[in-house]
Amino acid sequence: MNFANTWYVIERNNHFETISHEAMSLLPEGSYVMLQNFATHHEALEEHKRLVRLAIDEMKHKLGS
Repeated sequence: MNFANTWYVIERNNHFETISHEAMSLLPEGSYVMLQNFATHHEALEEHKRLVRLAIDEMKHKLGS
């Protein structure tokens, strides 16, 4: 895998983020959870959107809406 062009979906501070390999390598170890890596930024953003939608649906269900 070409890490220079790799994108990640991570969870940090209770939020999902889409981040490049370069930016992720600057984060302190243990400050995030890497959920998945992708070959393109577009793929990572699509997964990020999917995870946010799931979180919203889960919260709606908890709230009874």
